Amino acid sequence: MKYTPLDIQRREFEKVFRGLEESEVRTFLHEIAGEWEELLAENQKLKEEILDNRERLRQYQDQDRIFRETLLQAQRTREDVLDGANREKELIIREAQFKAEEVVREAQQHVVELEVHIRNLKMERLKFLREVEALMDRTRRHLQDEAPDVYLAAPPTLNLENLDLSALDETFPTQKRPNLG
Repeated sequence: MKYTPLDIQRREFEKVFRGLEESEVRTFLHEIAGEWEELLAENQKLKEEILDNRERLRQYQDQDRIFRETLLQAQRTREDVLDGANREKELIIREAQFKAEEVVREAQQHVVELEVHIRNLKMERLKFLREVEALMDRTRRHLQDEAPDVYLAAPPTLNLENLDLSALDETFPTQKRPNLG
């Protein structure tokens, strides 16, 4: 049974002979009623605090759940970004390797073209030297035939038959020499 402070204050007792001093009982009941009232007020205050704390706890739990979800999402996003960056890095590396290989191929092709051009120039030079030597021989023979007394025969200035082709090819020692024979 619950007693309120008012119930305690209004409580009546039977009067008996040689009973208790009524004023003392009344004073004691008032004191108890006052304390009971304080306890009830404190109890109500504590109940309100408990409800308040439960609400705050629920809010904190909600915030904690939201923080955890946010953190998990941030971790997933970080992993996705890292995966994307790694994929992009691999793509860039592959593309750079492809371009580098292409540049090397083009450079090698250009070197081959230059080597062919140099060989052609060397062959043209050799052809030109042969033609000049033939012209000189014809001119010498003509001069000997037309004016044998003025022009004495001299040894040839250049003998292409004994020409060392390695001197012409020393720029590209690893390449094969053209077959001129």
